[in-house]
Amino acid sequence: MPGTTGQQVLPAQAELQDWLAAEIAPLLGIAPEEVDHSAAFGEYGLDSIAGLTLAAAIEDHLGVEVDPTAVWDHPSIAELSAHLIEARAATS
Repeated sequence: MPGTTGQQVLPAQAELQDWLAAEIAPLLGIAPEEVDHSAAFGEYGLDSIAGLTLAAAIEDHLGVEVDPTAVWDHPSIAELSAHLIEARAATS
């Protein structure tokens, strides 16, 4: 899996990371497999409009409200997926 940092990634988190990579890739103009899960979104030039687009897509996909600042507070696929899994567990 691209960009894993030695941390154990749970199956649900791995699936979410792959989904996030697939959502981010078109915003960046690259293939999903080229997206490094540990790279900061800023390294790819993800701007605020793309961040809002991503937050909206996450809301639609997970069926939960996502504060758009979550994309910047957890600025990589690995960090954002971990946050979303924890936030979803907290509301269950």
